[in-house]
Amino acid sequence: MGIALGTTLASLLISYYAEIATIKDTTEQYMTQYISFADRSFNDMLEEAEKISLSVVTEQEVILPGVELPQTEASYADYLQKKRMRSFLNGLMGQKDYIENILLVTKAGRIYQAGTDLIMRKDMEMPVMRRALEQERAGILFDAQTKEVLFCRPVLHGGETVGMNMVKMNYESLTAAYRIRPLQEVSIYIYGPGGDLFYTNAPMGNGREEELYRQIRGGEQNTGYLEWDGERRFFIGYGLDKGRMSTISLMPYKSLLRDAEALKIKFLAIGLGALLLAAAASIYLSGRLCVNLRQLTENMKEIQRGNLLVRAKIGSKDEIGILAGAFNGMVERIGGLLDEVRKKEKLKREAEQSVLAAQIQPHFLYNSIDSMQHVAHMRGETEIEQVAVALSELLRSVLSDRNEFITLWEEKEYIENYITIERFKYRNDFSLLWDVEEELWAFRIPKLLLQPVVENALLHGISTREEGGVISVKVGRQKSQVVVKIMDNGKGMDQETIDRLLSEVEKTDKSGFRRVGFSNVMNRIRLIYGPEYGGTIYSCEGMFTCVELRLAADGEEA
Repeated sequence: MGIALGTTLASLLISYYAEIATIKDTTEQYMTQYISFADRSFNDMLEEAEKISLSVVTEQEVILPGVELPQTEASYADYLQKKRMRSFLNGLMGQKDYIENILLVTKAGRIYQAGTDLIMRKDMEMPVMRRALEQERAGILFDAQTKEVLFCRPVLHGGETVGMNMVKMNYESLTAAYRIRPLQEVSIYIYGPGGDLFYTNAPMGNGREEELYRQIRGGEQNTGYLEWDGERRFFIGYGLDKGRMSTISLMPYKSLLRDAEALKIKFLAIGLGALLLAAAASIYLSGRLCVNLRQLTENMKEIQRGNLLVRAKIGSKDEIGILAGAFNGMVERIGGLLDEVRKKEKLKREAEQSVLAAQIQPHFLYNSIDSMQHVAHMRGETEIEQVAVALSELLRSVLSDRNEFITLWEEKEYIENYITIERFKYRNDFSLLWDVEEELWAFRIPKLLLQPVVENALLHGISTREEGGVISVKVGRQKSQVVVKIMDNGKGMDQETIDRLLSEVEKTDKSGFRRVGFSNVMNRIRLIYGPEYGGTIYSCEGMFTCVELRLAADGEEA
């Protein structure tokens, strides 16, 4: 009985410590992988900002015309240059949520930017902006008080600094990579190139962050155990010898062995049961326990060698059977975690491929149109060149500008580019006239609100005229409304057609393009401004058609 009991207890102790070692090693591997994934995501965002900055300063044919402009009063040429620069910077910005803005500040004080939150000259007086303008080399600049993160790179031309490019990043988006559920118990410390603290989720105020950085950086290994704040911790260091952003993570040793503590209770219960039953079942259990323990030990060794497919095939109902069930459950959980990691990695790769494809498609379209323009220019095909330029500008403005509202002046440019294309198509003489109160050019309206109405006026109004076709757009204020009248001197409509169009605005019937365009415009106006706004149609057969739109005067202003 003593031998059987001793063998049982010894086997339990061996299994327990082997299991603890397995759990500890496995948990270390998982935590290393999670922290590695988070650190890789963080550095990928920083590297993307660096690539964007390099793309800006190397495209000197695009940026130098704006950089070399003197600081003068606003002009139409200045407006066009700002528009070109915004389009260029917006194209680099893409759909990256962690990039808040891309700035190009010239020596003359001009500011070109991609973001919708305008950076004014007074903002350049902020301490972090002044520090950014004084940078002599490319690098990350971080302000701990305002949480401003900038990647700065001087713009050089002729051996001199002529401006500064700044890629503004969102601090919360950058550090979100470390706020995932598996790292909730891990203390993360991120340091800048100079060793200053960039981010931590640990309680602040003890002033020992620099001491931790020096201690880990001065060591011989980037992973291991240390005593910190009176507790043994498992540490992992990344980027400590690269002179860039460095990451140090600390995990309490007891957190590594949380599952082992639960297993310890089970082992104690098994040991107690063995003591109580040893006297009565020592002879019966001596053989079976040894066989089962040997099998379980071999299974554990297989796990230690990395074989997670092994399972303890022990069908007994005794303590060893319970232990085998717990062992199998633990292996199942480990396998599930590994599968989850692999699935997330696969989804990440698929998402990166989708983003890359989404970026390549408009880029390919722009390049194709630019090639058409270049060939037309080389062959002297002026009309085709003008159409290609108009189409390129129209697509670039519509696809690059993510704002729902644009100025009336920008809507005019959309329409002018569309008319340029249509003149090439119809080959007949027609005119587009604008009569707009001066201050309303800056009035903001929903994007492409007027273009469908102008298109209908052309297609269904004056397209059949051989010459003398005129489309006029008149915009003015009437008390609390802005009234837009789009009139053509085409074939007109009878009253029955007008009544049918007005009565079917709410319907989704798509039997005619003219009806679809008018219905779409009316529904957008009512959805955005309210049911009291909208429009109507006036027409006389053989003479004219006028579409009148009524918008809220205080709806959107630049």
